[in-house]
Amino acid sequence: MSANKKFFELQDLILIKTSIEKVLLHLNERKEKTVFSWVNRELSGLWNMKDDDVKQDLQELKKYIQNEDYEKTKNKILEIKSKIEAKIDVLYKEMLNY
Repeated sequence: MSANKKFFELQDLILIKTSIEKVLLHLNERKEKTVFSWVNRELSGLWNMKDDDVKQDLQELKKYIQNEDYEKTKNKILEIKSKIEAKIDVLYKEMLNY
């Protein structure tokens, strides 16, 4: 993968991580009063992710949001955030080797 492509992928992951962090702030503040329609819209960049490592997680997260399940939504978002952070770290390290 070229350095430019890695940079754009890294940029996309950082934007997705930022959206996830905004959603987590909302979830932590509102708890059971979470506005799930807003959460769904805010995570629109995440829905377009074509990564096999998070594909199953995304399907589960969509289901939890549709069911408005606060706990499962929050836990799954934390799990996905962790995976995205790991991908960001890998890309940073790969780009340092260029």
